[in-house]
Amino acid sequence: MHFLNDVPRFFSQWLLNAFWLNDSKIARRIRQSVYQTSCNIDTQVMIVNRANFQAGSGSSLYHASYILNTHGQFALGQRSHLGAFCYVNVAYGKVTIGDDVAIGPGTKIIAYSNHYGVGKKVTDERLVADVLIGNNVFVGANCAILPGTRIADHVIVGAGAVVKGELKTDCIYGGIPCRELKRGWYSGELAN
Repeated sequence: MHFLNDVPRFFSQWLLNAFWLNDSKIARRIRQSVYQTSCNIDTQVMIVNRANFQAGSGSSLYHASYILNTHGQFALGQRSHLGAFCYVNVAYGKVTIGDDVAIGPGTKIIAYSNHYGVGKKVTDERLVADVLIGNNVFVGANCAILPGTRIADHVIVGAGAVVKGELKTDCIYGGIPCRELKRGWYSGELAN
């Protein structure tokens, strides 16, 4: 009869899943209350440390987004969102996303990662480098945004891109590695 010892745990997890998997308005409000935010929190979203999470009004985290912010800071601007299945590793460091930003589904944003050093094990080395994404940015689906990346305002990043370094304002980027494809999309002075 040892399974009876597990009954309270079973019911507490069952109750938690009733709100975590439920897409009703009531469940959404409960998730917002649990995370103490006005951000729209969709089903199966996980925020590891709510104390290190900020979100502006009108922002959203869609289905199964995961914010690993154990010791790091994550900030999402007003009217910005992470699409379904996004992953943010900011266990240390900072990830700051501006206003009116759309991050496509499946995108990974990494501020904390394993690293390498001469004569050292990669599992022992760490890299912490903040990620900053400006305002009015569109990042397509399944991109990888690597540590230390700075994306200026009014930038488009094509789906599947691997982004590292600085992306200039008013440009369209894409590819592996990510490179500038066009300039002037926002200003109307589109150039090749």
